[in-house]
Amino acid sequence: MTDRFRPNPDELLQNINKQQNKKIGGKLRVFLGMSPGVGKTYSMLLAARQRLAENVDVVIGVVETHGREETKSLLNGIPVLSRKKIEYKGTTLEEMDLDEVLKRKPQVVLVDELAHTNAPGSRHPKRYQDVLEILDQGIDVYTTLNVQHLDSRKESVERIAQVKIQETVPDSVLDRASQVELIDISPYELLKRLKEGKVYLGERAVLAAENFFKEGTLTALREMALRFTAERVDQQLRELVDKGDNWSATERLMVAISHSPYSQSLLRATRRLAYNLEASWVAVHIDTGISLSNEDQSQLSKNLTLARELGAEVVNTVDTDVPSALKRVAKQKGVTQIIIGRPARRWVKDYIEGGSLLDRLVRESGSVDVHVIRHETGARKDSTFLRQFILQTGFTQYYHVFWMLLLLFGLGQSLNSFLGYRTVGFVFLAGVLGISLFTNVGPTIFAAIASAVVWNYFFIPPLYTFAINAPEDIMMCLAYLLVAIVMGLSATRLRNQEKILREREDRANFLYEITREIVAGGQSKTFLDKILPRLGQLLNANCNIYLKDDLGKLKPKGESMYHFPMDEKDWAVATWAFENKKRAGWTTETLPMTKLLCIPLRGANETLGVFAFRPSTSRRLSSEQENVLYSVVRQISVAIEQEVLSQRARDSERLKESEALHQTLLNSISHELRTPLTAIIGSASALTDEKTMADPKRRTTLIQNLTQSGDRLNWIVANLLDMTRLSSGVLALHRDWHDPRELISSALKKVQEHTQKNIIKIEEDSELPLVNIDFGFMEHVICNLVINGVTYSPQNTEIKINVSVERGFLYIVVEDHGPGVPEEQLPYIFDKFYRVPGTPTGGLGLGLSICKSIVELHGGTIKADNRLEGGARFTISIPTQSPPEVPGG
Repeated sequence: MTDRFRPNPDELLQNINKQQNKKIGGKLRVFLGMSPGVGKTYSMLLAARQRLAENVDVVIGVVETHGREETKSLLNGIPVLSRKKIEYKGTTLEEMDLDEVLKRKPQVVLVDELAHTNAPGSRHPKRYQDVLEILDQGIDVYTTLNVQHLDSRKESVERIAQVKIQETVPDSVLDRASQVELIDISPYELLKRLKEGKVYLGERAVLAAENFFKEGTLTALREMALRFTAERVDQQLRELVDKGDNWSATERLMVAISHSPYSQSLLRATRRLAYNLEASWVAVHIDTGISLSNEDQSQLSKNLTLARELGAEVVNTVDTDVPSALKRVAKQKGVTQIIIGRPARRWVKDYIEGGSLLDRLVRESGSVDVHVIRHETGARKDSTFLRQFILQTGFTQYYHVFWMLLLLFGLGQSLNSFLGYRTVGFVFLAGVLGISLFTNVGPTIFAAIASAVVWNYFFIPPLYTFAINAPEDIMMCLAYLLVAIVMGLSATRLRNQEKILREREDRANFLYEITREIVAGGQSKTFLDKILPRLGQLLNANCNIYLKDDLGKLKPKGESMYHFPMDEKDWAVATWAFENKKRAGWTTETLPMTKLLCIPLRGANETLGVFAFRPSTSRRLSSEQENVLYSVVRQISVAIEQEVLSQRARDSERLKESEALHQTLLNSISHELRTPLTAIIGSASALTDEKTMADPKRRTTLIQNLTQSGDRLNWIVANLLDMTRLSSGVLALHRDWHDPRELISSALKKVQEHTQKNIIKIEEDSELPLVNIDFGFMEHVICNLVINGVTYSPQNTEIKINVSVERGFLYIVVEDHGPGVPEEQLPYIFDKFYRVPGTPTGGLGLGLSICKSIVELHGGTIKADNRLEGGARFTISIPTQSPPEVPGG
C-alpha cells in the first residue's frame, strides 16, 4: 500500500475510540433546539412515553416544565425520582439525585437542560458531568440542549444576541451521542407561542420578548442549529463510506495555546474549522521556562482541559523559542494548517528575536498554512515578558547589581586617567556580560541602562552632564547600550535554555530511577517505600497508595498499605475515584473543593486501588509536573498489577497441584488403599471363625498378614501426610547436631521387617562429622530409599549403604541390585505420583518425591542413576558445617 492511500493512524484511532464509546456504557439521545420554547422537553417526554409502551424501564431524573400545562400532562405515568435538597447561603436548592439514579439503575433516565450548573456542594459542578457518569454505568440518557449552550458556538451567539452565555457544554459530549434530534419550528411560530404564554409566563415573557426573542436573533440561531445538525449528519455519512474511496482526510490542524484566556476562543475556532474540514487537530502548549502565577497556571489548566473536551490531541513541549517549537511539533504531527492568535507588538523583544511570532512563523513555516484569529475585545498585552522582571527576580538581584555597578564605577575611575573614557566603556560592557551570566533578564537590562547612564554622566566629555558633543561619542554610547542589552539578553536566554535542559534531564533521571526501583524492588512495598517519599519531595506534596482488598473494595483507612490521615470527605473522594475509574478531588471537575487529588490505579484489566496526592500548597501543578505525576502513577499501576497477576498465577499453580493431589487420592482409594484394607478386613473376619482360631499355624499366618497390611497402610498414609505438608509449605525443620552413623542405624531398625530377605551392607568412613539435620525427616528419607531398593531387588541380594565426607559435603549412597531405571525415565523419577511403567503394584509414587523435598529443605541434593553392574543408585549430598563448641570443653 502506498503512502498516498495508507489510512491515517490518528483518524483510525479516533474512529475506534468513537465506536468504543458508543459500545461501552449507555446511549445518549439529545433533543437539540435553537432556543427555549421550541418543544425539546415536550418531544423528549413523548419519546419516553413511547419507550414506556415498549415495556422499557424509564424514569425522570429531572424535568423542568416551566409551568407549561401541555408539558405537565405528559408527566403522568412516568416514574419520577425525588430530587436532592442542598442548603446554600440559607436557601434550599433542589438538584437531580445522582446517587438515587445510579442506585435505581433504570434502562432510560430523562435529564432536562444538559447545560445546567449544579448547586455548590454537588458532586459535579455541571449537569453534563452527571450525565457522563450515568452513561458510564450503562444507563441510557435522554436530554435537551439549546444550540447557544454548545461550547464551540458560545462566542458567535454572544455576538449575535448581545447576551452573555454563562452555561456551556463541551462539543465532545455530543460526540458521544448516538442520536441528536433537531426540534425545529419557525421564528414566527415561536414568537406566537411566546405571546400565548406557552414559553414563559408573566414578566419573564415580557423580558424575553424585549431581549433574546427577536426575529433576527431567532433566525440566526435557527440557521446555527440547522447547520450544526447538517454538519453532524454529513460527518456520520462520511464515516459510513468506505475509507478506500476518495474520502480520506488529508488536513491536520494545530493551534498554539498559552495561559491567556483568549486561548479558549482559539480552541473553539479551531474546533469549528476542524469539524468543517473533517480534520484531526492538535493543541500544543510550549513551556518556555517562564514562571507562571497561580492564577495563570489555573487558566492554563482550564485551557488544556477545554482542548481535551473539544476533542483535541494535547501536546506539551518545552522550548525557549516558540516559533521553532511550533515548527518542530508541526513536522512531527504532519500538520498542514497552524492557527494562532494575533500577537501583540513588542518592539524591543521582536527586534531582538528577529521579528514577531507571526513574522517568524510565516517565514519559517514552509508549506504549512498559518491562520491568524483576531480577538473580539482587543488583545490584552502579554505581561509575561514584564513578569520576568518581578516573579523570577525579586529585589535581591537588583541589590547585588547595584553594588556591582559601584565596583565597576570605582574601577573606571582608577583606569580613566591613563586609559581614557572609551576603555572605561569596555570595562562596563564586560561587567554587564558578567552580570548576565548570574542574573535574570530584569537585572541584566537594568545593569545595561544604568552603566550607560553612569558612563555618559561621569566619563564622556563634557563631564557631569548627559550632553555629548562628539558625534562619534554619541554613536559609541548608543552602540554600547544596544550591544549591552542584546548580549545580556542572549546570555540570559542561553542560561534559561540550559536551565530547561537541566530540569528536563532531572525529570528524566527521576523517571529512570523510579523505573529501576520498580524493576529491582521485587514486592510493591519495597519500591513504594522509596518512590512515594521522593515523588512527594519533588512535587512538594504527600503521596500515598490505597489498594483494594480480596472482596474488590477499597481498603479502609486503618488497613491501607501506608499511613495517610484522611477524613470522611477525603475517603469519599477516594472511594468515588476507585469505583468510577476517574480522577476526583483537587484541580478536577469532580468534588474539586477537597484538598486531595485521587487518581485510580488502572491496570490493563482492572482497577487496583487509588493514588492519593495531597499538595502542601495551593499552587497548581505545572503541565510538566502533571506529566511526571501521571507517568509515575501509570508505572506504579503496571508494577502492582504484575505483582497481583504473579501472585494469582502462583495461587493457581498451587490450586492446580492441590486438585491433582485430590484426584490422585481419589484414584488411590480404589487401588492402593483398598488392597491393604481388603487384606485387613479379610484377615480379621477369618480370625472370628472358630476353626481358624483352633488352627495355630493358620492363625499365625493371618496375624502376620494383618501386621503387614497395617504397616503398608500406615506407610501410605504417612507418605500422603508428608506430601500434603510439603505442598502446603507448612513443614518446618527442627534441626540439631547428629551422628550420621546413628541416623543410618536408627533407619535400618525401623525397616528391619522389610529387609529380612535381603542383605544390608554398610560402608562408612572412619571419621564422620556431626551434621545439622532434622533427625526424624532424614531418617524417613533413608527408610524410603532402603524400602524402594528392597521392593525392586530380588531376594538374598545386597542393599549397600555408603556414608562418606568429601569437600564439605556428607554423601549417603544407597545401591540395589534391581532392574534399575530406564534412562529416559530418570528425569521424572522424583516427580510426585510418578511410577516407572511396568513396575509392580503397591505404593503411590510419592516416596522419592518426598525424599527430594526433604533433602532440598536441608540445602542438599539427591540424584538417581544406574550402576554399571546393574541396579539403581541414589546419592544424597548434604553440606557440612563446623559444630558449635561445647561450653567448658
